[in-house]
Amino acid sequence: MKSYLFTISLSCILTFTFSNFHAQTDTLKTEKRVSVLMKNGQEFTGVILKQDTKTLVLKTNNGELNLIATNVKRIETVIYKGLYRFKNPHDTRYFFGPTGIPIKKGKGYYQNVLLTTNFVNYGVTKNISIGGGFEFVSTMLQNPIWFLTPKVGFQLSKNAHIGGGFIMVGVAASGTATLAYGSFTAGNSDANVSVGIGYGLVNGDFSEYPAIMLAGTSRLTNGLALLSENYIFPDGSNTPTYFGIHGFRILSKKNSFDIGG
Repeated sequence: MKSYLFTISLSCILTFTFSNFHAQTDTLKTEKRVSVLMKNGQEFTGVILKQDTKTLVLKTNNGELNLIATNVKRIETVIYKGLYRFKNPHDTRYFFGPTGIPIKKGKGYYQNVLLTTNFVNYGVTKNISIGGGFEFVSTMLQNPIWFLTPKVGFQLSKNAHIGGGFIMVGVAASGTATLAYGSFTAGNSDANVSVGIGYGLVNGDFSEYPAIMLAGTSRLTNGLALLSENYIFPDGSNTPTYFGIHGFRILSKKNSFDIGG
């Protein structure tokens, strides 16, 4: 039973994630960088020089653009300042394991694992998020596997975060297994390493030894980052169990696609 729940918890070799980013509605100031999305799908980034009911003049790296105001679908404030065109949309997790970075208040994401397992996580406050999910096939067979994934996270300094929470996995006919964890992340959204430690609780019994996570990511380009997620399970012997996933993440402004093995 324990190994079955553990396998389900960590079977995250192929994932697709969609983030829900809300448009900023604050009044745009002259020197504030914005992203302008047109109705035809084109997107421009720059500083608004002039805006009225007919025209929007945008200063970009390639010069000034005169856009027809009625063709503008959405304007968002660009908060991210870094080496790339957009912020890493999924800096709060690796393939599956969490970083110490919290989900921002009012932000969230949907994650699909191996087509059958679905998660939703949402930032309730600046430091607290709530999440959960279910496995589709087991649900259709009337023996659903479900997940609960609350998390807290705090920024210690510019390049240091600490977080914690628990991952609960339940099978309707068999009970639950819970992993309570803490993690420390050093680095920024685009390049970081994390160390985590967790203790399992299955049907009221705590694990004798902790699970240890070592993970990291490094962004190579606007749309590609490397990922490595490793787990060590001491058992009192000289040969602890090891489980690892290594691969890459394909990034866009609001979506990511993870491939690893």
